[in-house]
Amino acid sequence: MFAETLKELRNAQHLTQSELAKIIGVNLRTLQNYELGVCLPKSPITLNRIAAYFNVPLQSLVKSDDFYRLLDSEKKGSDREQDRKELYRLMQEISALFAGGQLSSSDRELFLDAMTDLVRESYDL
Repeated sequence: MFAETLKELRNAQHLTQSELAKIIGVNLRTLQNYELGVCLPKSPITLNRIAAYFNVPLQSLVKSDDFYRLLDSEKKGSDREQDRKELYRLMQEISALFAGGQLSSSDRELFLDAMTDLVRESYDL
């Protein structure tokens, strides 16, 4: 489950919740809710930041149960629901490319920048 995995990764790095919240760009309360299992990150950017920071594949963070729970939490009938599903599918496929490998910090940063640009373009942010 995402909540347990995130907490284990954070503790293994000896980070406080406040420190990790700053690193991944969310407020402390949001991170606490992630670790309590109250909610999941709705932004693919946040999920990618977490995976990149801990240098783990995205699929190791978001298990199938979490993934479907995340999609179900989205408003039905939303104009962007199909886009969100497609972005998550794309992220899973991309993360498979890096399975078992290590990315350098510069490559990880380039990857995150590229994903951020794609998301911004798709949402016209």
